[in-house]
Amino acid sequence: MRNCALYSSQFDLDQLLELIQSIYPQDKIIRKEDKTHIQVIRKKWLSKTTKGFNIMTSQTHPEEFASMMNGMMGFMSQIEGRNPALQEKVLIKCSTLNMVVGIETEEDISEEFFQELLKLAQGLDAVIFWGGGSLLNAQGQLLLDVNGESEVEDYQVTAHTSLLDDVRPPSETGTRRKENSESIMATQGIPFNVHLPARAGDEHTTIRSVEEVAQRAVALCIAALKGECLGAGESAEDTATLVQEVIDKYDAASFFSPAEKRFIEQHEAQQQEVITFSWGYEAYHVMLWALGYVDELGAPVELCNVGQAVGHLQQKDSFEEFLAGASLRSKSEILDAADLIYRYNWVCVNSRINEQTPPAGLNGGVAYERHRALNWLICYMDQGWDDVRTDT
Repeated sequence: MRNCALYSSQFDLDQLLELIQSIYPQDKIIRKEDKTHIQVIRKKWLSKTTKGFNIMTSQTHPEEFASMMNGMMGFMSQIEGRNPALQEKVLIKCSTLNMVVGIETEEDISEEFFQELLKLAQGLDAVIFWGGGSLLNAQGQLLLDVNGESEVEDYQVTAHTSLLDDVRPPSETGTRRKENSESIMATQGIPFNVHLPARAGDEHTTIRSVEEVAQRAVALCIAALKGECLGAGESAEDTATLVQEVIDKYDAASFFSPAEKRFIEQHEAQQQEVITFSWGYEAYHVMLWALGYVDELGAPVELCNVGQAVGHLQQKDSFEEFLAGASLRSKSEILDAADLIYRYNWVCVNSRINEQTPPAGLNGGVAYERHRALNWLICYMDQGWDDVRTDT
């Protein structure tokens, strides 16, 4: 087999050279001046072998690369995959790609060379186009072939930048939602980025279940409670006692994410941890809104009323009672809020980068926490709470 190429969301050509040098430390490596071709020469006593890496990126060959990726996306999307959720993630990954490394070899790819290519793929977080239409992950497992088969049940998508945010073709609902968000921001006098894409529409999105949301709300509230107590100077012993009482009251021991669990179980905490988890009240506020306990979110300009927010939980004697009082908002409502916060957060991030105060009183911390919470609610990239991204 000689037909093989690696596709990566990276486009740093110097990083690629360093990876190849690390894989072939004893061999002679020659790179063209424009950095688009690397040759590895291995000399033996009476012979030598050469391996070539022909490189194209979205920056070095923008039109050719775009045309190639459009063709690849069209090909992959027409396959009738046996695992639609996996195929969707493969398509998302394809839409984030910035570099292709074509493999040139004088002989069929040996097992030794294949293992070297896997090292390169792992270093580039790449997928491998193999043979007559099979796509492999960086571990060499089949993600998708022309028959729709795969060897894995799931795939975690990562990318170089925020290209992960709704790279699927825009749908009518996604486009309409983007226009509505921009109209709201224009009314509020907030300058928005017209180039931010439409996010995934209703037909491409799954919303967390009401029980998941209620459990996440309780976990966020308890973790924030510990942060608040420690931040206010309460002793670690008194704080631990209070937190455990609340956990027991709502039978919440299994609700925490790994990071939350570590924070809850440790006796004391670093100041930055205290601050980070205290901010969780803002995400908790979003969960209360999603559950129908809070009427409106409004623009992210002020911190939530912690006492009022916590009161919604305090008034319930058990998790079952808290869950019974919840009424999960519609997918459309949650997606509306997720699209709007995506654009609000871009404004805050852009202001911070440019060392400016966000306009119209926007609060960057509140925007970030809401963005994270809403991305979790819409199952953004199927990521768990600790890993939820807030790409802008």
